[in-house]
Amino acid sequence: MQGDFNERRHAPRTKQKQPVEIRPFDPQLPPEDCTTLNISESGLYFETSRHYTHGANLYATGEFQPGSLMNRSIAGSVVRVEELESGMFGVAIQIHSSG
Repeated sequence: MQGDFNERRHAPRTKQKQPVEIRPFDPQLPPEDCTTLNISESGLYFETSRHYTHGANLYATGEFQPGSLMNRSIAGSVVRVEELESGMFGVAIQIHSSG
């Protein structure tokens, strides 16, 4: 099953823990401070206590860190949600645009 996820990736992932603010497109939903677990040119994977739905549109803004792929704001959509052993959720976002 793990191989299925690797085949869908558009770019190689880099394991990188970095603070990121996640904001749903819906302004009525509050932003959330999370930590990335890995990042690529085409997406990111973060840990959260919230259960986001597949297809949800989100903004993510990283803090400036030299050499990081998240030195920008991105817009993307949720392509995978999985429950982690810690009871948290792992959420993968495919990037649609960045600024």
